[in-house]
Amino acid sequence: MAKKNKLSKKTLYESTYFDVVDIEGQVGMCSKAMTVAVLPYTTDEHGMVAEIGLLSEPNYFRPELLSDTLITGTVEYEDDSLLLAAMRELKEEGGFNVEDHNRWLFLGTLYIYKDSDKMLPVFAVNVTDIKQEEAEGDGSEKEKNAKLNMVDVREGIACDESLVLSAFLRLFNYMYAKTMNYV
Repeated sequence: MAKKNKLSKKTLYESTYFDVVDIEGQVGMCSKAMTVAVLPYTTDEHGMVAEIGLLSEPNYFRPELLSDTLITGTVEYEDDSLLLAAMRELKEEGGFNVEDHNRWLFLGTLYIYKDSDKMLPVFAVNVTDIKQEEAEGDGSEKEKNAKLNMVDVREGIACDESLVLSAFLRLFNYMYAKTMNYV
């Protein structure tokens, strides 16, 4: 059994969802809430990804004050599973109601950035031939000013959001493996 080192940890800032901490001179984020991410996509007549969903939402840390990213949301107490949380977030933020479990694919977990302990479970969902309704939102100002846009896959993977690119790469890997009969 590996012995864990005792590291010096100092909390610099506390919030509801995360703490900013200094651990042995390295500043980073420790998460307090479980969050899921969703990548909606459509396929063409050959089964290839044609469009991906990018959520355009206010982000004051970006030069344009907007980011085009994945749907993300906190897992609520009422959510019986991560998949149900992802389904709820897709409906709230994207306007798609997709309850058919066969349309969903768990892409695994991703660290959102290197100075964080946050592991983000990521799902892809095939929304081909499903009507997009108006997003319900959760009542927050951020979601009132957000919109899910289905964009051509070439435009989508040209974005600069690493979460989108990582999720798409996982989806592409799955689809490639499927065509090669690896899965």
